[in-house]
Amino acid sequence: MKKFSFVVDVVADDLDRDSVVDSIRSCLSDSLPSDVHANVKAGEVKAFSEQGYKVWRARVTGVTAEQAGDAHDSKVEAEAVA
Repeated sequence: MKKFSFVVDVVADDLDRDSVVDSIRSCLSDSLPSDVHANVKAGEVKAFSEQGYKVWRARVTGVTAEQAGDAHDSKVEAEAVA
């Protein structure tokens, strides 16, 4: 017998954690053979700053701020100060 572990990150402004756990559990029970035992539990919640989210998104999903269109533009800020 072997134990396999998987990590799932879900990023949202607000989320019903119990519903997500139930959804994953239901999906696994519908998809896996009957002799497979799976345990699903909610983990920690980490609050991202805007910059922290952008760094996570770039590292994990490969979508950079430039690609997403939400990169900081120092020229716009400099013009506002002038």
